[in-house]
Amino acid sequence: MTERFSEQLNNFDEQNPLEQLIERLKPLHSMLSRNNYVKDTTSRLNQIINDADSQPIVLFLGKERVGKTTVINSLIGRNLLEDRLSEPTRTNTFLKYGDTEYIKAVFINGMEVTFDIANLSLFTISNTESAKIIRKHLDYLEVYITCELLKKVTIVDSVALQAGANNTAYFPPALLKRCNEVFWVLQAGSPATEAELNFIEKLNKMGITAHLIVNGIDRVDGEVETFLDMEKERYGYFIGEDVPVSALQAQQARTTNSSQLLIDSRITQLSQLMFQLIDNKQKKTRHITERFLQWLERLRVEVNTIPAREPYVSAFEYVIQHQNDVQKDAAQLQRDKALVTSLEQQYESVSKVFKEVQTLFQLLQTLESHSYLRDPIIDMYEEMAGLYQKHVRNYRKLHVEYTMEYGELEKQFKKQTGKSLPFPIEESELTPLLSERIQTLNKIQSHIEQKQVFIRKYEQFVLEKLDAVQSRLNELVEDRLSSTHSELSELEAQRIYDRTCMTASVNKLAEFNCITEAQSFIKDAIEPFLTEGVLPIKEQEKLQIRQTIEQIVSVDFTYETPNETEADEILGPLDLKEKYPLFQLRLTEEDIVSEIPELPEKIEI
Repeated sequence: MTERFSEQLNNFDEQNPLEQLIERLKPLHSMLSRNNYVKDTTSRLNQIINDADSQPIVLFLGKERVGKTTVINSLIGRNLLEDRLSEPTRTNTFLKYGDTEYIKAVFINGMEVTFDIANLSLFTISNTESAKIIRKHLDYLEVYITCELLKKVTIVDSVALQAGANNTAYFPPALLKRCNEVFWVLQAGSPATEAELNFIEKLNKMGITAHLIVNGIDRVDGEVETFLDMEKERYGYFIGEDVPVSALQAQQARTTNSSQLLIDSRITQLSQLMFQLIDNKQKKTRHITERFLQWLERLRVEVNTIPAREPYVSAFEYVIQHQNDVQKDAAQLQRDKALVTSLEQQYESVSKVFKEVQTLFQLLQTLESHSYLRDPIIDMYEEMAGLYQKHVRNYRKLHVEYTMEYGELEKQFKKQTGKSLPFPIEESELTPLLSERIQTLNKIQSHIEQKQVFIRKYEQFVLEKLDAVQSRLNELVEDRLSSTHSELSELEAQRIYDRTCMTASVNKLAEFNCITEAQSFIKDAIEPFLTEGVLPIKEQEKLQIRQTIEQIVSVDFTYETPNETEADEILGPLDLKEKYPLFQLRLTEEDIVSEIPELPEKIEI
């Protein structure tokens, strides 16, 4: 430690610099909390703030069955934590002061749930299946109890070290970094293992000096000092203070009110040492500062990776692509407008296709003009109806021809006889010319009679099939309307999808606006405070801080918000059924049947 740095540790401003730091970190946390994609990093910042605002944290660490839990129970003066040898502690447990006693379970996903204090053993030692399931998702416990000692300190009862390969041991680094002091617990007469020695050395490299507690001094009959000297000779250069205690004697002293047993247990010496260590405000300030600098480096990594990972990268690319295609979008919008107009006109035309159809002739004209009114049934009906009308036309034409020829017969007869044409005609009154005309008339009458037979035949077919054909034609019209409406709906759905994607992308990017806000805050409010000399920070660290913050603020999260289009006005929901009601085909027999002149009688002689 340099002389300048040592001076910083001992010369604080009248206002606590740690409080000044925390007051700056709180608004930073508030900014970052608005973004879920840095949730874990933000949660760690919140943890730093809370730990700085609360009592110092003291961690009790060691292997299984060395009496960590029993020592803690002795310090708080009650058997709060289960300390059975057969059931080791399975959850890291923070003991904090609270006027109301309860448990707060903090899960890995950040969720927090409170429980009654009576459920404590379920989380800490229970080996039931339900307890295992809960602990699988549990990060740690916070247990709030009424205890004067906890007004000054937070105590952590930890799970046992996890043994690894090659004489190694593991304990969560995140929890280690939170603690202001670490007490290493050994059982008297049981030397530290090789794995424990390696872990103590590892702690030292992390800047953590553990203090040694030798528990169970009542069981070694005065040999505790010898045992302690042997242990200190092995690894004393890695540890700080040492305290031999008897947690069992402390518990017995409490139940028997024995002052001598309390003295013999040395538990009071442990509590005094603990208070002495945590009273070092400069050390706590340095500890929180180190944690924040580590957090700042974590933020740098996170901020620099955001533009290259989802969901930011897709949202940003979508918005930029839209900005580059403004003219293309405008042209597409005009095409969409024209298509909507065309489809709406088409819908209107189809809905009215039978509006003016009142006769079979008009129906056939309509069928001929609209290809969507075709299918085999309609084609056959159209053919038969066409033949029907063709025979009607021929019938009428022959009838006209007959009428004209009959008129000529009447004129000629009157000219020859001077009287009107009688029926039957007397043979004596006939001339060869009159006979020839009568034969012609009777021949035409025969043709008319044949046409009448065809007319009745086709007329019967047309009438019999009328209802079925009308029903089918109305179905074809409805199908066409439905198809047109579907095209409009698909177009509208595509535009809605495009707008939704754009809105979602813009909203997604907007979630990162708080990162931009945080970048400015870190540069303007955090960096000057860290480098101006109030906090115990080395000059080399200040250089690193400037570089880290420069990299944080250099990441550009700005973008141009796309212009809104008229899409909502163009493709608003169209209630076509109400706007263009359907006119169904409803022809009757009277509308279908063609009137024809009566069949003339054959002229008898």
